[in-house]
Amino acid sequence: MLFLLATVFAHLRSTKDECSDINDCRRLFDIIWSCLVTIFLCIWVSVHPNVPPPTPARPGKGARVWNRVKWSLLDGNRPLLHRFKLMVVALIAPELIIGLAGKQAIMAHAFAHEYDVSFTHGFFIVMGGFVDANGHPIVTKKQIMTGNVLREIKAVPESEIEDKSKGDAFSKGLAFCQGLWFIAQCVARRAQHLPLAELEVATLAFATINALTWALWLPKPLDVRTPFKLSVTSVPAGERRLFPYSRGGPTPFERFELIFTNLYALYEYDPLSNVAVPTFWCAAYEDFQIFSTVLSMGMAVCAQLLCGSLFGAIHCIAWATAFPSIAEMWLWRAAALVLVAAPLILIFYAGLEIQTTLISDAHWQVALIIVASTYSLARIILLVLPLSTLRSLPAAAFRDVDWSVYIPHL
Repeated sequence: MLFLLATVFAHLRSTKDECSDINDCRRLFDIIWSCLVTIFLCIWVSVHPNVPPPTPARPGKGARVWNRVKWSLLDGNRPLLHRFKLMVVALIAPELIIGLAGKQAIMAHAFAHEYDVSFTHGFFIVMGGFVDANGHPIVTKKQIMTGNVLREIKAVPESEIEDKSKGDAFSKGLAFCQGLWFIAQCVARRAQHLPLAELEVATLAFATINALTWALWLPKPLDVRTPFKLSVTSVPAGERRLFPYSRGGPTPFERFELIFTNLYALYEYDPLSNVAVPTFWCAAYEDFQIFSTVLSMGMAVCAQLLCGSLFGAIHCIAWATAFPSIAEMWLWRAAALVLVAAPLILIFYAGLEIQTTLISDAHWQVALIIVASTYSLARIILLVLPLSTLRSLPAAAFRDVDWSVYIPHL
């Protein structure tokens, strides 16, 4: 949809306004295509989903046509839909994905250090890659220390885990080179005092945040469809579990907090009553508090919020850029400032909650809702404006970079 909208804008401009010399200029379509390809490749390669729930069995030969079509379009493609959900979040709120990646990296390192396994094993535990004989994901310290679970995890070679990964050096290298080339173009344009289109500034912000996400998730196996099933049970003797939750599941506000913090209490998610981890699972809250000795939960969340401010700060590069209208200019500036300030306000408010008793949980929830709503509105504005401003770019935006000035010659 975004591509179709951008293509329409491309045809609204005449070739005469875009460029008088094709060798020294670029077309509007070139700008749009470069940005969209960069965004797609960065998000596609950086997003590493957890192991999805088991795919339902294919309908038999005697099944109805509708059941076969439904399986082919939906049920059989659940892993792809699982990944697509994360990609949509990475497009709308990339700071949530980098927060998930950072906390998963912390827990993977903690599991690897605690149980003397590889970093890949640690990530595979965090992402729900090991299940017990009953099909329950083994993702908590209590499960790992039950019976012979740890011994069976260690018996799985790291090479077999890596073999399940669908990522390869070519696809990751292609995305890395495209992102690097795009960043180099943006830097060169600023060095030669050439303006960047608002879409290019937004793409630069996406490329930067997704590069950090990609680095954090680099050791994590990509697009694993099926877990390793161990021959042992991870249910401690004498314990009973209710399916799926012990008290009706989390409230809507708690679900929002789970997407933000990625930490689940037992009443919110019980691995011994489920067959897969949630999409935004990082760890059980108790395990994170035990293992995260170097980076506590507060520091991890602060780092996530600071990345949100960085995302907004990059949009400020277009502060003095020519906009088609005064209203769009001030909308862009206001939205960029909101992206910078809102995460910092949450950090300050969270610090007050920790240091004093003046702020109750109810006040914190109200503050979180207000800041999140304002931040979401600003994100929507900065998703629409990069496309709407394509209708009237300054003439200098179509001048290409003179790369010859950087090439030594006689």
